[in-house]
Amino acid sequence: MSLSIQLIRREDFESRCLSALVGAGAMAMVAGVARQVLHLSVDPGAFALMAAAVTAVKPKASENALMRVAMLLLPALPYVLDLPSSLQHAAAGAIAAGLLAWRGNGRDSVGTPLQVALCAGAAAVTTALGLYVQEVLHARFLPARGYFPLLVDYSVVALFWSIGTLPANLAVDLDAVTTRGMRLEATLTGEVKGLVARALTLYRQSQEEARKLAKGAGLEKLQAVLGKLARDAFTLAESHTELEAQLASASQGSVDSQVQELKKRAQDAQDGVARRQLERAAASLGEELNHLDALSRRQERLLAQLHAQVALLERARVCFIGARAGSPLSGNDRVQALADKLSALDLESTGAEGPVNAPRAPAVRS
Repeated sequence: MSLSIQLIRREDFESRCLSALVGAGAMAMVAGVARQVLHLSVDPGAFALMAAAVTAVKPKASENALMRVAMLLLPALPYVLDLPSSLQHAAAGAIAAGLLAWRGNGRDSVGTPLQVALCAGAAAVTTALGLYVQEVLHARFLPARGYFPLLVDYSVVALFWSIGTLPANLAVDLDAVTTRGMRLEATLTGEVKGLVARALTLYRQSQEEARKLAKGAGLEKLQAVLGKLARDAFTLAESHTELEAQLASASQGSVDSQVQELKKRAQDAQDGVARRQLERAAASLGEELNHLDALSRRQERLLAQLHAQVALLERARVCFIGARAGSPLSGNDRVQALADKLSALDLESTGAEGPVNAPRAPAVRS
């Protein structure tokens, strides 16, 4: 297996960086007022991190208040514990990024342990780097007083910290099939998303069972069959989503109303040439309406196929559990028999449903 890394939901990362900059900019204005009116010096490191983290985190609605309070309190621990100054900001940035990757990443699911660890490590490095850049800019290029240097100082720290949260949007896995499923799940909604999430879970569970059951060539054979089952499920989900988008862009109700309107105009037309042109336009749109109806039925079939493919992965998992429970065959024979059984299930499903072809986009003419 080769390492597979894919960026998922890029727009979430971009909006997170923007939110962090907005929060840090607001905190810079507060720091400016505190310095000029109250004659207090506000450290750009700790307060920029706090403001960036609180505004950038996107938890579930039920956890919103709790996560924002945690973003205020937990990153303050390195300062309360009086860690060495060289570690305080890096540790605070790491804690904030880890919390964000875990339960504030903007998705319904929590971050994986690998995403949390990578996010914390990257943020620790980028936070320290951001503070260094801020100090250089402040010392060499910015005036000593005013709101503008504060805005630059806080924004630089927030930007570098938010860049360190990129691993929260990375799907990292040694298995390309798993990575594809994670990336696809992040782009879906509704029933199809639940089916893809279930297929991904079943694939992972079956892989674990396969590793317990076989080694070497036998394991590779079982993994190849499981990979094909999962890839077929993901392909069905992608085809269904593409078809759904096409049907949404060309509403059947709108086309049907146009057909009825053209027919009515043709009946009311007094000129023969105009009547024939209107009738041809209505007939042309009628063909497109039939095509849209066929696409709608195909969408239903794709959803049914996806349900069947997920059920097939469930059967595969049960087959692995049954094979581990006991079999009169020897190790190699048992693995071969199991691989043949899974392949037969896959062939049976493929033969019954037929190949999945990319749907043709309807060309609606007005």
